[in-house]
Amino acid sequence: MLIEILDVIISGLLNGSVYALMAIGLALVYGVTKAFNFAYGSFYTMGGYFAWVFLVPLNLPGGYYTVFLTAIPFLFVVGFFLEKLLVAPLRKRSDWQMKAMMLTLGLSLFLDIGYIAMFGPRLKSLPDIVEGTLDIGPLVFMKQDLVIFILSISGLLCFAWILNNTRVGMAVQAVAQNPIGAQIVGIPKDRVFAATFAISTIMVGIGGILLSQKNFVNPQASTGIMIKAWVITAFGGMGSIKGSLYAALIIGMLEAFVGYYLGMIHIDIAVLTLLLITLAFRPQGLMGRE
Repeated sequence: MLIEILDVIISGLLNGSVYALMAIGLALVYGVTKAFNFAYGSFYTMGGYFAWVFLVPLNLPGGYYTVFLTAIPFLFVVGFFLEKLLVAPLRKRSDWQMKAMMLTLGLSLFLDIGYIAMFGPRLKSLPDIVEGTLDIGPLVFMKQDLVIFILSISGLLCFAWILNNTRVGMAVQAVAQNPIGAQIVGIPKDRVFAATFAISTIMVGIGGILLSQKNFVNPQASTGIMIKAWVITAFGGMGSIKGSLYAALIIGMLEAFVGYYLGMIHIDIAVLTLLLITLAFRPQGLMGRE
């Protein structure tokens, strides 16, 4: 019984760490721009297809090392220029946040249809990062799961370091806290918005690469991922990075226990019920501002 509970906890931590990597990117964009990016789930799918193209049809040397080294700059460029070309012109108009949300919703539909047209409707499978198991006493771990967990935590630590120790990170924090004051002291708000969009694209794209090893590359997965990221962001507090981290871990654990004891079909019901109860008593989420 104890071994089973430990297995469930480990599964929850694994999922929660990847959820945190993805949800924090969404919280970052909302915290800085106060606009919601509805194309976020489509960038998750983009990461999965990017890895599949490199590892299966092209079969390039280096495996996942090559994938990650090329995916990070690729996703940054995609996020940066999509923000510059599509979202930035809207900021000259009134109520631009609502217009940006509608635009990113259209972008999501465009990308999802494009994935089906390019790769077909069938699921794609990715090879494991590493094969085999690791036995620690009575516990048996998939080496792949451990590597995914380590990479997710490493991504979160890199994000925290960038946010707290670089000029870009400090500028992002300044714009999030006081956009008018940041602009007065010379911080280029437009560049910060673009950088924020690009960083969030990297985070969700890497999450797509990691989770697609377990869940396959699905051209229609973007909607489910978008909903999950939104639920985590709303549960933690809109725009709160720390709240999104805690919320991702809580929801990861909840999914693991509900899936194990009640069945996978009850997971979404349990997660949405938790969200509704939280918002009923604390509308701003766990750590959001009123």
